[in-house]
Amino acid sequence: MSAHIIRCLKVVSLLSSGRKLSTAEIIEQTTDEESPAVTQRQIQRDLRSIEKAGIPLVCERDGRGLRWYIPSTFRSLQPLSVSRNEVLSLHLLKGALGAFTSTRIERDVVKLQKKLERLAPGTVFLREESVVDVSPGRYATAVDDKVMEQILFAITDPHWDRVTYRSIHGNECKTFVVSFCRMINHAGRLYVAAWHPKHKQYITLAADRIESVERADDVSSTLHVFDERRYRSGRFGVYDGSISTVRLQIDASAADFFASRQWHPSQEIRRRRNGSLELTLTVPLSAELVSWIVSWADVVSILAPKALKTICQDKVRRLFDH
Repeated sequence: MSAHIIRCLKVVSLLSSGRKLSTAEIIEQTTDEESPAVTQRQIQRDLRSIEKAGIPLVCERDGRGLRWYIPSTFRSLQPLSVSRNEVLSLHLLKGALGAFTSTRIERDVVKLQKKLERLAPGTVFLREESVVDVSPGRYATAVDDKVMEQILFAITDPHWDRVTYRSIHGNECKTFVVSFCRMINHAGRLYVAAWHPKHKQYITLAADRIESVERADDVSSTLHVFDERRYRSGRFGVYDGSISTVRLQIDASAADFFASRQWHPSQEIRRRRNGSLELTLTVPLSAELVSWIVSWADVVSILAPKALKTICQDKVRRLFDH
């Protein structure tokens, strides 16, 4: 949990006891061996966050100074115990609620999201994804509990981490520094989008292949600010690669279906007089793109590039080679 959240909880606990405390007294009583002293500005920011969360704060002048307290009439503070696994579940729920955007219950969903934000603050999953996954072939490999916990809180409290990652080919492991950005539930497997400072690009890591995560306090580089559109535009699904302009023809029978969906941020759709569509995507020619196109072979034709036609033909031909 981030230091800011922990301080806010401590401040609420202090001020809800009926005591009236100055900023200096709050700093003194929230400081211990695990929580080093903070500045007056940081405490003032904490007080603003507490007010935004709907907890009434009263500021009372005492001579030249000010004292803060929570009115005794406020009764919304109830003991709440949430385990770390429950926090992850709350983040999953927050991600799933995005599926109700632009529906008639959107307003109520927004209210619920704000309440969940108080229990599990921060954005962990990509906004546009569907967290619920019923895809066949779900990965059975479990993600280590400690690794999952470290990833989750590294996203909500951004910092550099030193990751040991097991290659998909054999058991070779590599260790490198990243900043975790978002979690992704894709095709039955959990992935993590991360910024690689050495290569200055986004990478996608399968969570179950992460062997260990350690906070890299020795790295002083400025943290990267996550750009979701930039991350998505460089890959199809979770896989990246060399970017190409892909042009597909969609038969009239499937035109409405394809036109009603967001396949990629770069997509452009042009309707033809015969009812068909021309779908243009700027995407990598990844294995996932090829599999997606082949799965729609009954209604999709490849117009360009020629290399994509060859790759898809080879994939289908292998089905009959043995």
